[in-house]
Formats: sequence, C-alpha cells, structure tokens
Amino acid sequence: MTTAKLRILTIALIVTVMGSLLVRPRSAYARQNSGVEQNSARPTIESVSDTLAFISWTTPNPGGTILHYAVVRYGKDPNHLQFTAKSPTRINPSHSEMVFRVRIQDLEPGTTYYYHVSSEQANGISDPATSGVNQFTTRRADWISAKK
Repeated sequence: MTTAKLRILTIALIVTVMGSLLVRPRSAYARQNSGVEQNSARPTIESVSDTLAFISWTTPNPGGTILHYAVVRYGKDPNHLQFTAKSPTRINPSHSEMVFRVRIQDLEPGTTYYYHVSSEQANGISDPATSGVNQFTTRRADWISAKK
C-alpha cells in the first residue's frame, strides 16, 4: 500500500471515529438523571422591590421539550398560593443544568409573600424538581426615603 493511500485511510478512520463521538445524543444527561428527587430546587431571591421580585433556581437538566416554563406559585398565605407567574425558557440539551428565572410583578409594598417554584415542559408535563414553600417580603412603599 502506498503512503498516499495509507494517509487517506488514516484520515477516513479519524473522521469516522470523531463523527461517531460528536453524533451522540446530547440529551443523554437529562435521561440519565431523570430520577431527580422532589424539593430539589433551591430558589434564590435575585432582587425585590416594593412591587416586584425576581426569583431564580438551578436544577439538573430535565430533558423533554426544548421549551420549558419556570413557574412560581405565590400568595400571602403559605397554605394558599393562589397566584402564578410563569416565564418561558429554552433548555440547552448539551448542558447538565438549567437555570430558571421568573419575574413577579404587581406585588403589594411591605407584604410577606410565600412561594413555591417548579417547572414544566411546553406540553404541560411537570418537571421533577420542585421546592418547598419559601418566603420574601416586599419593601415598604417609602423605602427610598426611609434610607435617607
């Protein structure tokens, strides 16, 4: 066999091997970790003002549909979370984790709210990671003048 043919075969072999490595299903991580236990979402209050709050949390990539919704159920009574805030987000199948973020608006100043976070696929199927009930308090309406 000539040197030129040997190089061509070597290159073909490298391309074949590399191609098989790159074509692996990227959502494999999400399938492997589908046994996420309940209450594994750990929400963080990113910011809170008198009428607005941003809540975020990170979970193992849930897989499923590309489009997901971050969901926060909230209310003034921890046993009655009657309001819902949702935010669409797209998963990156090649990442092992997913960050969810929700904006809650039209809150009352100086009020304690209780909330629970979860997420769902675009088809309405709930993801396994959820949180327990947490709380935050909005700032008083006069919080800026009170700082002076």
